[in-house]
Amino acid sequence: MSGTPRNNDNNTYRGRRERIVYEIHNAEDAARQSLLHGGEIVGRKAKTLWSHFIDFIDNGNVIGLAVGLMLGATFTSLVHSLINDIFSPPLGIALGHASLENLFVVIKDGANATMHYLTLEQALDDGAVCIAYGRFIQATINFFIVSLVLFLLIKFFQNFQQEEIIKSKVKCKFCRQKISKVASRCQFCTSWQDEPRHIQSPVSPTDSNGFGNGIVR
Repeated sequence: MSGTPRNNDNNTYRGRRERIVYEIHNAEDAARQSLLHGGEIVGRKAKTLWSHFIDFIDNGNVIGLAVGLMLGATFTSLVHSLINDIFSPPLGIALGHASLENLFVVIKDGANATMHYLTLEQALDDGAVCIAYGRFIQATINFFIVSLVLFLLIKFFQNFQQEEIIKSKVKCKFCRQKISKVASRCQFCTSWQDEPRHIQSPVSPTDSNGFGNGIVR
């Protein structure tokens, strides 16, 4: 009978230990399931994101945009070289200066008032206030040359395209708004361009513009 309390204590200790071990195993299983579930969610999201990225790349817009940007950067440097190295020097010599940027008028002298400024940069460094009309001339020339080169390139590529790149426009016969040259109906007054005015649809008295019903604005 004296050994009964000790056996009860051993049984209680064993039961608590088994319960603790059981709870630890349950916690490990729950943590493992959470990690697996989280990994599956992350994997699905990564797969979806990658699929969307592939669709975005495969759409063609990105590749076309990248090619356009690279060609645009190369074209810009080519045009600048054409202007600065080919056109500007002869024009500058004709105007009496090696560079158009050095055409300027001093309206307020700098710190060294007796100094004769040979370049615009020299005048600005001395603190002089200048009207740099040479830069304006240079920018104007750049604009017209770039526009002309772009126009010629577009006209060149037009030879390989069935559809017009530069959309030609004409005036509507009735409302005089500019519409596409190939349009059969005006988008402003909805008049058919191939029909005379007297057989056009009647004008609604409630229409303040006087162009009839169904006006496309």
